[in-house]
Amino acid sequence: MKSTDTEGFTFVEIMTALALLAVLTVIAWGKFSKSYDKALEATMISDLRNLATAQEIYYREHLTYADDVALVSESMNPSPKSDITITDAHPRGWAGWTRMDATDERCELYVGRDVSSPLGYAETSERIACGSP
Repeated sequence: MKSTDTEGFTFVEIMTALALLAVLTVIAWGKFSKSYDKALEATMISDLRNLATAQEIYYREHLTYADDVALVSESMNPSPKSDITITDAHPRGWAGWTRMDATDERCELYVGRDVSSPLGYAETSERIACGSP
């Protein structure tokens, strides 16, 4: 006698399971991507806050703000993948911005008088603003 009962899954059942897995992967990837972008932005904001603190320490010692990140990097300990640039610095204020390799977004900050936003994102002194070019 020949048995007609077979064990296993049909092609349709396997394809349905793969389709469901693909949908779940797409949803998870979208959430992960948004979280990753937020983490990069938080790192850039943190680096600018640390730069602001280091600039104030430098100002108290030299009565002017540092015009190069190398002058204050020891006291600010920036993130390894962060690229920080000081665009303007004098006794009345300073401006700078940062970016990371993994994103096109940039964050900027300017402080003081006679200084303006280097990238055009920040509308107010002492307020960090982020955007994409």
